[in-house]
Amino acid sequence: MLNSKTPKYHPQKVLLEAIDRKFFKMLKKRDMLVLANSSKFRNEITGCDLKISIYIKKRAQVTRGGFNYILEEMWNWRPFFPIDGRLLPKITINLLKSE
Repeated sequence: MLNSKTPKYHPQKVLLEAIDRKFFKMLKKRDMLVLANSSKFRNEITGCDLKISIYIKKRAQVTRGGFNYILEEMWNWRPFFPIDGRLLPKITINLLKSE
């Protein structure tokens, strides 16, 4: 039996692992920019947040369970600066509305 955290199709396993690697690499880069000086690197931080948003959406598309089974770090992610809701994953939009 397949578990919900697996890709929809077996060949997508490599894609799923690549998305996770890119997500964590971009998250680390964004956190370093925020710690350095958030006002100086506003454009770079926003760019990182947009890429992170794309990685979350792509992982939900590839994962058998969709947004229900993405990584915990992806659930907890929030953009540092405000971003248009149409560019964010639906889980982030819903959580930002409830906060």
